[in-house]
Amino acid sequence: MDVRIKTIHPDSLAARSGLEAGDRVVAVNGNNQLEDMFDYQFALEGERVVTFSVVKPDGAQTDVTMKRQNSGEDLGVEFDSPIFTPIKTCNNACPFCFIDQQPEGLRPSLYVKDDDYRLSYFCNTYITLTNLTQRDRQRIEMIRPGPLYVSVHSTVPEIREQLLLNKKAGSIMKELQWLADLDIPFHAQLVICPGINDGDSLSRTLKDLATLHPACMSVAVVPVGLTIHRDNLPGLVPMTKAIAKDVVDRIAQFEAESGLKEFAFASDEFYVRAEIPIPGYEAYGDFPQLDDGVGTARLLIQEFFNLEHTLPASVDPPRQHIALTGKLGEMILQPIIQRLNRIEGLYMDLVAIDNRFWGEAVTVAGLITGQDILNTLQGQDLSRYSSILIPETMLKSGDTLFLDGFSVNDLQERLGCRIQVVTDPSRAQSLLDALFQTNLV
Repeated sequence: MDVRIKTIHPDSLAARSGLEAGDRVVAVNGNNQLEDMFDYQFALEGERVVTFSVVKPDGAQTDVTMKRQNSGEDLGVEFDSPIFTPIKTCNNACPFCFIDQQPEGLRPSLYVKDDDYRLSYFCNTYITLTNLTQRDRQRIEMIRPGPLYVSVHSTVPEIREQLLLNKKAGSIMKELQWLADLDIPFHAQLVICPGINDGDSLSRTLKDLATLHPACMSVAVVPVGLTIHRDNLPGLVPMTKAIAKDVVDRIAQFEAESGLKEFAFASDEFYVRAEIPIPGYEAYGDFPQLDDGVGTARLLIQEFFNLEHTLPASVDPPRQHIALTGKLGEMILQPIIQRLNRIEGLYMDLVAIDNRFWGEAVTVAGLITGQDILNTLQGQDLSRYSSILIPETMLKSGDTLFLDGFSVNDLQERLGCRIQVVTDPSRAQSLLDALFQTNLV
């Protein structure tokens, strides 16, 4: 076991006991073989007295003992990662894998192909279930972690084998049935590669997954993302308007025939590409697949107009902002920006950044790089703007770095304009807080 403490909650038992962010934990109650947060939670279960053996940043080793008022009291400790051992990596060779479509020179973590059931549970990352060892299976059967997130892509054996370039991939329905039999719920993802797993294959996959409902809680259907960095990778067909419309139509047909609503969802990009209105708020249920871009547009728009009555009639002093997004976000944000510009003294410019780094086919805001922002805005007179607003999704989680290594501070200095990061950009309240620096609810 070798894990660092990321955060100590103020006024927590850990804070009062002398634990600090940056401490390296080497044992808990004498156990130095903990593999992950599952083991950590098991180690604390029922224990009133907990001892951390830690190495301080200066190299000093010490034991810190905490006495809980009850065996359920939270210690107030957050770790760098929920995984304390090397993560399990992917053994597939998907031609649409985004990691293989990146240029050289990015930070090393961006090239890690994680495929770890533990991260799927703790971080909502997608796994393929092709690399499970017998020990993994025994542990899953014991822990029963759920929900998990599974990259299915197709339930047609030969098609899934083709997509993952792995002969083991074809038994996905058997694997999913195993999860269902263990009462482990899961969400499924289908990355649509035109000419391979769309059309009748998509319809069959939706029907197959429906047989596993409610263990299969939801299905996110997302378009393949193709960058300009595809050297030596198999050719794939980009998404077109006609294909996008067919995907949306097939999901609607599946819902009508199965009667299963709030189960299969097309990502927002399909509707934008097909030039079809995004479904209403009620169509998304509890929005189970927001991280896959499913319903983020509707959630944002709905919440904004629910908050419309709280907007001020005017602001003083007057202020002007630039809101940066991708091509997809531009279409979604336009009605919101138009409404905000009706506020006296507030001026909002919406700028969609051309994605030169990944290629124009990549339209999501989360893949905009610092250098593309610089290329778009450098040389412009930005002195009249109070700030440039960017969504948090453009940055490394918990950090101020863009995918290309640029930092927010780098960009501010180069552009000569303050940058505001909108946290949780799928929520309208976050945008309003950034603009007005107050909670309007």
